[in-house]
Amino acid sequence: MGTSATSLRHTPEAAFLHTPLGWVCLVARDRRVIAASLAPTKAGAAAVAPADCTFAGANRLLRAVMRDLGRYFRGEPVDLSRHPVDVSGQPPFLRAALLAARGICYGQVRTYGWLAGAAGTPKAARAAGQAMSRNPIPLLIPCHRVVGAGGRLTGFGGGLPLKRALLELEGVACDKQRVSPGSHRTAPTRGR
Repeated sequence: MGTSATSLRHTPEAAFLHTPLGWVCLVARDRRVIAASLAPTKAGAAAVAPADCTFAGANRLLRAVMRDLGRYFRGEPVDLSRHPVDVSGQPPFLRAALLAARGICYGQVRTYGWLAGAAGTPKAARAAGQAMSRNPIPLLIPCHRVVGAGGRLTGFGGGLPLKRALLELEGVACDKQRVSPGSHRTAPTRGR
C-alpha cells in the first residue's frame, strides 16, 4: 500500500535554550511548533521531544522562536503568537481553549471563565483549567496568563512560583496568591 507525499510527516526537530528560569525545549515538525517545555534541567525539558526527534541543529523556525524567547526572557515584550503551532490533533474543546489562550497578549491575564467563553463553552471554567494543564506548547500558548476568578494564581504545570515569575517578567505584579488588581493591561485580546 503506497503513501502519498502529502501524508508524509517530516522527522521532528528540537532545540534548547537556557534561560534564567530554566531550560526551554522546542519541538517542530512541518514548519510548526508541536511541543515546548520549560524545566529546571535540560533533561527535564527534553522530555517533550518524541523518540524520533533530531537534535542536530535548529531549523529556521526554531531559530526564530529561540531568538524571540531570548528577547522574552530578557524582559522585552515579544509576540510569540506570530510563530505557527500545530494543535490539530487535540480534541475540539482543548483545541479551542488553546487557540483562545494564544490570543492573550503579553502582560495581560484572563480568567478560566473568560477562556471557557472564548472557547465556546461559557460555563466550562473547570474544563478550561484542565485544558491549560494539558497545553503541549507552553510559552507560545501562554497558559501562564490564565488565572482564577479574582486574579487567583492557580494551576500551572511548572508550579505557581514559575507562573508568578513569568507574569512578573511581563510586568504583572503578583503576590503569593493572586495578580495585583490594576497591575496588568486590560486591553482586549487580539483576534483569533
